[in-house]
Amino acid sequence: MKNKIIFNGQSIVLTWMISYIVILLLPVVIGLLVYVESNKTLKDEIQQANDSLLKQVREVMDNQFKAMEQLNFEITWNVNMQELLYSNKYEAFPKEYRYDISQIARNLSMYKTSYPLIDSFYVYLYKDQSVILPTTVRPSAFAYQTLHMSDEFSFASWQEIMTRPNFKGFIPMTRIGDDNMLRKTVAYISTYPMEHNQPLATNVIMVDQSRILGAIQNMEIFNKGHVFILNNENQILASNSAHALPSDFPYDKLTNTPNFYFSGSDHEKYEVFNIQSPISKLKYVSIMPSTIYWQKAAHIRNLTYMSMVISLLGGGILTFFFLRRNYNPVRRLVHAFSKKMTLASGQRYNEFHFIQEAVDSTLLEMADFKSKMEQQRHMVRSHFLEKLLKGKLDRHMPIAEALTTFDMKLDRRDFAVMLFVVDQSAPFFERITHTSDEDKWKLLHFIIMNVVEELTSKRHRGYATEIDDSLACLVNLTSEEGANGKEELLRIAKETQLFLSTTYNIHLTISISSIHEKISNVPQAFLEALDSMAYKLVMGGHEILSYDDLQANRACEPASGYYYPPQIEQQFLYAVKSGELEEAKGILAEIMNKNFEIRGISVSLTKCLMLGLVTTMMKSISETGDIQESFFIRNPKLVDRLLSSITVPEMNLYLNEMLEQICTYTAAKRQVAISQTRQKALQELVEEISVYIENNYSDANLNVTMIGNHFDRKATYLSKLFKDYVGEGLLDRINKVRIDKSKQLLKSQEQSVGDAANGVGFNDINAFIRVFKKVEGITPGKYKELIEK
Repeated sequence: MKNKIIFNGQSIVLTWMISYIVILLLPVVIGLLVYVESNKTLKDEIQQANDSLLKQVREVMDNQFKAMEQLNFEITWNVNMQELLYSNKYEAFPKEYRYDISQIARNLSMYKTSYPLIDSFYVYLYKDQSVILPTTVRPSAFAYQTLHMSDEFSFASWQEIMTRPNFKGFIPMTRIGDDNMLRKTVAYISTYPMEHNQPLATNVIMVDQSRILGAIQNMEIFNKGHVFILNNENQILASNSAHALPSDFPYDKLTNTPNFYFSGSDHEKYEVFNIQSPISKLKYVSIMPSTIYWQKAAHIRNLTYMSMVISLLGGGILTFFFLRRNYNPVRRLVHAFSKKMTLASGQRYNEFHFIQEAVDSTLLEMADFKSKMEQQRHMVRSHFLEKLLKGKLDRHMPIAEALTTFDMKLDRRDFAVMLFVVDQSAPFFERITHTSDEDKWKLLHFIIMNVVEELTSKRHRGYATEIDDSLACLVNLTSEEGANGKEELLRIAKETQLFLSTTYNIHLTISISSIHEKISNVPQAFLEALDSMAYKLVMGGHEILSYDDLQANRACEPASGYYYPPQIEQQFLYAVKSGELEEAKGILAEIMNKNFEIRGISVSLTKCLMLGLVTTMMKSISETGDIQESFFIRNPKLVDRLLSSITVPEMNLYLNEMLEQICTYTAAKRQVAISQTRQKALQELVEEISVYIENNYSDANLNVTMIGNHFDRKATYLSKLFKDYVGEGLLDRINKVRIDKSKQLLKSQEQSVGDAANGVGFNDINAFIRVFKKVEGITPGKYKELIEK
């Protein structure tokens, strides 16, 4: 056995060895994870640093470019500039053209003072091929020579840029500074809207690259790379490098990819970072050599490999030592168990599984034996209780001996039987899934029996069992000073109903027998509980039915039923439906008086009378509106409270409270119906007035008085009625309709302002102009002029 277990392929020696190897691999895996995470962290830090610096550059440059756009806006919308380009006054006064250009040049000198960060700016005029500079005006050829002339930037290229239609954006250019040195600059070009398919003018605002390079100098120091600012056409506006981007640079990735790797024509790999300005729409691109990142990651990689080698060597030695030391006690324990168990030949064993199976086998046999004994004992006790309740005990078997066998004590004098029937169990069953209906009922009965026995055992002794389709509990009452046995049984029943309904959503009907002396009268108590439960059909569910109370009601119940004739029901129905509270209360008082003061009826007939009265109230509600709006649907607790009433005064109180609320509801429904009828009539009148105004707006005599006479009503009353409903007076509506119609007439080229006034009922053109301006905010002549433009 010893050699067989040790060299068995299922032995724990192999399991332990694998476990130790896994533990050894743990620092190796951790080292790899540390290396990967460190590499990733280093890369993220570099990316974040580049991204942060690019955002700083973008923020600085966006402020600069925003200033250029602001200057362009002020020049474009300068009053003199707009008049120069779009006014027709020079056709009548051509000599003022030069004077206005000079005036614009003087205005530009003030902008130069307001924008010190702008190096140069001017306006190119297409009409006379001239350039407006601050304080001066030059011909285009002379302006090119003094501003841009260079071999790289020809006059034709400059002319093409100046005459480009509908262009607005940044482009790279060169300019001649005050020291006559050629400088690279970023120019903001903005052309004016074309007129008659001809360009009018172009604004040129320039900032030297020297200002921009200062902002990106820190970026160059950090990553030893290159920073570029590109426009929408991927032209380089500014760069900290003398080299241009490679010809095969993937510009298309700049739009959707914030960072990517790129291999240049020199086989050098770069990491590219880029962001786009939401203001100027320019691209800020940083190219970083990949070697910088890998140089920093190499040191971390070497440390990781060294830690892996040390972990593997040290762990291997410790694994061999502890494996031998820990296996010896397990081997001795297996030998001890194997002497008492027969093992199948040829079977392969794991030591721990072998020990577990041996212990589990013993424990399962003991648990199975105990479970079967408990089940058998419970079934026999239930069978004994059923026979005791039905009076079918074996006379040859002493009751005292049976009680001792089942650990039951029935040594008190008074006995009673409680019977339980489940009224509502669907909510309880919905909470239990993946279980058959039979098992659900078993669980429900188990819960009820345990709850009943627990509540009864607080002061008395109780034993529950299943009998047919119900549950029964034999209660042995403990006599206490001042205690009433009937009250104790009612208390137990109420506590049982409350606990089961609130905790498990199980609703019961409970019947209680009379209290009997001696155990021999238990079958009689059981029959009384069954007799009481028969009243469940009359009394309804969720009741506690006491045999003593029901017998008292039977003795005094009249044979003639209750008083509620059809004519009284009709009178009561009409009073409730009309909302006549006092009349309805009088009829209800008469019904209650004749049934209880004069005649006297039983509890069961009282329930029937109460249901009849509630039915009459429901009919009155259904006849006043949609059943979905029913008062009882929206107020279900009123009916529940009435059904749960115990005494006649309590029932009368709840009926009167319900009657008050229903009469208030029906009266309100009548008022709503009357209000809706009035509102509909008012709406129809307002619509007829509006149609009358639309048909007679051209009549000069149309006014509030004329409308009042037409509708046979006082003009002041009609005007107030119209304003309260529509929100504007009749005169305002007349003027509004006339002005709307006059606007349609003014759109016609043949109609003058006077014609439009006469056409909409104005005899006085001045009154028409005044009303038109009040409604539209402008005069009719100005409105016609805007339409013609």
